[in-house]
Amino acid sequence: MSKVELYQGIENGKDKIGVKISDFSATLDDLLAAWQPLCDDEKLHKMFASDYHCACRGCQVNCCHTAYVVPDLIAFRHMCAHLNLKESEFALNCLDQQKRSLGFLRLSPNPCLFLKDSLCTVYPGRALLCRFYICSDIMGDTEQLIYSITWTGIAAAQAYAREKNLIPPHPGGGFTSLDLMLVKTIEEFSRHPGVEYFRHAREYAEIPLKPFLPERL
Repeated sequence: MSKVELYQGIENGKDKIGVKISDFSATLDDLLAAWQPLCDDEKLHKMFASDYHCACRGCQVNCCHTAYVVPDLIAFRHMCAHLNLKESEFALNCLDQQKRSLGFLRLSPNPCLFLKDSLCTVYPGRALLCRFYICSDIMGDTEQLIYSITWTGIAAAQAYAREKNLIPPHPGGGFTSLDLMLVKTIEEFSRHPGVEYFRHAREYAEIPLKPFLPERL
């Protein structure tokens, strides 16, 4: 039996995707392994897909064209290694420099610099924001689990980047309303105990799910 299992159920009158944790030794890697098939499931209802059913691979509606992608710490390290770039080189060549000046590790957008012919060129090392996005309805407790893990990883990346002088420690003004929301969210999750797991991990298999689990899971 898998440590993490998917299921479909009804919540608030909608058919939604959820996860069940059957073994509390499960890691983030176990969750990602269970989640990955959803990306290529053409039977699954996807809000923005052609005829509402399409594999994510090569999707022409591709949200990667405009997404605000801020990598978690493990993805940040994976991307640097994949591109054979020093972290400082990655920050200079792969980040949105205007957002970087405000203290965000946002990947260069419109479209994402890693998007070629509607395919992600760093797919094995992509960020958690991208890994979990399937444009389908998700059960509330599962959505909270994903949200907590992803933003804890992002908060860890932001703290690491400040320590390494990859982003300014005290950015000035020029924030949009979305930027201010991100600042608040990152500050909130910077206090999550899971930040320490991300700071010391090199792979998602080293991140336990237990510290992130809502009671219902």
